[in-house]
Amino acid sequence: MKNLLLSLLGAIVTWFVISFFTHDLEFNYLAPLIIGIVIGYGIGKRDNAPTH
Repeated sequence: MKNLLLSLLGAIVTWFVISFFTHDLEFNYLAPLIIGIVIGYGIGKRDNAPTH
């Protein structure tokens, strides 16, 4: 869970820094990126689950 939060924080900080320098605070690319990170984390978590 810590890795998920760090990756989300990294995406938001990177988006903010790039948006600050380009003067373009658009959310058009941030929302799909966050959704992709969460879905990818869920799939990775499920694939690495131990099986009995």
